[in-house]
Amino acid sequence: MDENEPPASGILASARRIVETSLSTLQNRIELFAFELEEEKLRLISTLLWVAAAVFFGVLAITLVVLTIVFLSPDTAKPYVLIGLSLVAIVLAIRAMSGLRHELKDKAPPLSDTVSELKKDIACLRSRD
Repeated sequence: MDENEPPASGILASARRIVETSLSTLQNRIELFAFELEEEKLRLISTLLWVAAAVFFGVLAITLVVLTIVFLSPDTAKPYVLIGLSLVAIVLAIRAMSGLRHELKDKAPPLSDTVSELKKDIACLRSRD
């Protein structure tokens, strides 16, 4: 029976190693893709939260500015309180908008690590020829 078994260093063994390596690489790339997809989901949720904050504080700032103008009267305390609240709302709205801008501009394109790794794999395979 030992004579019928293929040798461990033959063509079939080489083909098996190639298939195993290819499958291992494919598994690695799929895991990277899944990880990056999860990161993109979290980034989308974060972006939506910043949008909600920017809209909320923007509307709040406009409302308080209008109320300040409407209720601006000779009463001594009212105008100062409304002006203070308006300034706070404006600062919060500006902060939310800058956070949103940062979130949208300063991030790498989606799945950039996966694309980079696939390019490296292709370059490696081409260099072997």
